[in-house]
Amino acid sequence: MEDNRELRIQVTTKNKFPRLYAPDLFAENKTEMNIDTAVAVAKAAVATGYKRLRLTGGEPMEHSRILDLVKAVREVEGIERLSMTTNGTLFPGKAKDLKEAGLDSVDVLLDTYSEEKFIYITGGAPIDETMDALEAGVRLGMKPTRIQTTIIEGLNDADILNFGQFTLNEPVDVIFLERENVGEAAKGEDGKKTRFMSTEEVKKKFKGMVKIPVQDPLIEYGKWYEGQGRIGFIDLERAAQAGEEVTAAGMLKKSLRDEDPADNFLNKINH
Repeated sequence: MEDNRELRIQVTTKNKFPRLYAPDLFAENKTEMNIDTAVAVAKAAVATGYKRLRLTGGEPMEHSRILDLVKAVREVEGIERLSMTTNGTLFPGKAKDLKEAGLDSVDVLLDTYSEEKFIYITGGAPIDETMDALEAGVRLGMKPTRIQTTIIEGLNDADILNFGQFTLNEPVDVIFLERENVGEAAKGEDGKKTRFMSTEEVKKKFKGMVKIPVQDPLIEYGKWYEGQGRIGFIDLERAAQAGEEVTAAGMLKKSLRDEDPADNFLNKINH
């Protein structure tokens, strides 16, 4: 059975355009992982059975030496796929160089096709660059190239089927990430508090979707009307059980919902 586990490596906490719902929105500590540490983490990951790594942030493209880091990490023996999750704003201009350095796939954060709503959600990011990042991923043959999105009732729920339509026409996957409704909720166009939609609610919008038996502990996949791309779902249960990440400080988060990492990843491996 193919092992689709993927270790996330937070290469920087810097992020010029954090999502309005991002937990690190007001983070004051803006740091980045040096290349030697990133390579050490990659080697330790391989030693523990990981063959797939994902560079995250913050915004990984804001790392001061991102091209050198990608090249160094991809050269670690045993890695089969190196991916990145990015907001896309700095990606298009370096996409070709990133591909040549060894980046295999890319996830682009995109919560809406509306420029006005996109600016609101991101705090001013240019949507054209994000769309160009998707185009670059497809053009350069990065597989998979994926959209990663969170649906907020009353804000971007009208875009759900638009995302599905994208998978029909382009070889791009769309991943819907469910978030817990805690703390201050975002506000919709009418100024009222809104809530994150569950993956079950989103699934109901895609009538006729067929589940795909992919062995992925984090993502459940489906196919909608024989589209070129897939539709994926990360519900709260999956997020609580999978998606390990090493933070820029070298600490291990055991899942996407782990907000209090306790173990130093390298020390854990060395001992």
